Amino acid sequence: MIKLLIELLHANGIDFGFFRLINYITFRALMGMVFSLLFCLIYGSDFIVFLYKKGMKDTSGEADVSSFSKKGTPTAGGLLIIISTIFSLFFWGDFRNTYVIVLLIGFLYTGFVGFIDDFLKVRFKSSLSGLSQMGKTVMLFAFIIPFAVFYLSTLNPMQEGLKTLIYIPFYKNPILALPDFIFGIFIVFTMFSIINAVNIVDGMDGLLAGTSVLTIGVYTVFAYVIGNKILSGYLLFPYIPGSEEIVIFCSILIGGIVGFLWFNTYPAEVFMGDTGSLAIGSVIGMVAFFLKQEFLFLIVGGLFVFEIFTSLLQEKIGSKIGRRIVYRAPYHHTLTHKGIAEPKAVVRLWLISVILALIGLLSLKIR
Repeated sequence: MIKLLIELLHANGIDFGFFRLINYITFRALMGMVFSLLFCLIYGSDFIVFLYKKGMKDTSGEADVSSFSKKGTPTAGGLLIIISTIFSLFFWGDFRNTYVIVLLIGFLYTGFVGFIDDFLKVRFKSSLSGLSQMGKTVMLFAFIIPFAVFYLSTLNPMQEGLKTLIYIPFYKNPILALPDFIFGIFIVFTMFSIINAVNIVDGMDGLLAGTSVLTIGVYTVFAYVIGNKILSGYLLFPYIPGSEEIVIFCSILIGGIVGFLWFNTYPAEVFMGDTGSLAIGSVIGMVAFFLKQEFLFLIVGGLFVFEIFTSLLQEKIGSKIGRRIVYRAPYHHTLTHKGIAEPKAVVRLWLISVILALIGLLSLKIR
């Protein structure tokens, strides 16, 4: 909004030197991050009280060996991330950019699906009373399939010849060009997998918030490179016009998540709930496709991949053979059941994510 306003003032002959700062992606990204961060820090406590008074309290009552019962802690705190992101995006985002609009739609829709799930759990006072697995899948597909159609259509501003190419980290040339229909299936499968992988990590205080910031942070750097004609050419990435605005969206989201993390660290004052985890997962998935860095997620989101892999391994194979392949799935629960304190387990998983993020950043230059 500020960018549009200043452009209108400039068109009418009103210009000041500091207005030029708005033309710098880094300036708007940093300001957007600060706005969403401060919004969460300023209004977070009141929002948590609001959730508590409205009865939005966790019902799982699950307690592991390293912590007290978390029953009664306000949930659906992902709403704070969503609201702070919208607030900051209003000032610093460019709503004329197609990528920003689609990211916002997906972010809001999946957040809404997550909120329904959180609300039903609270309403019926059971963690098993949320959306059924089938119900949640159908609602997610109601967004993912239209997203795939949009991505492959002319509404997507990406160059036509680039949309269905497959790139892998550390290799500069595309390894494969898929037919539209096959790539559409790839989009649906990948988006659904990423959203669920991110969602399943939200099982410890601060775990998802900390790890998702690192993953989104790496994609933000890639967006800056790929949206810059000179940098993308130098580093041998395909230049995607308009993708520089993804930097703004991701930076604002990072600010909101970090602000939320202030209240979500152990012992958490509020839980993100599916409201936040599904919304964050959808953004990561969409950004991966918009930047043609789908397989980068296997590295920078390696923790998410490992967590969902261990869960599926136990659910699909372990349960059928009647034995535990993993001590407890998802894997982060294995750590606490082995006697590692939850805060220590979270920090260790953060450190693993830091290492994976650094490896992902190496792929910018090593190609």
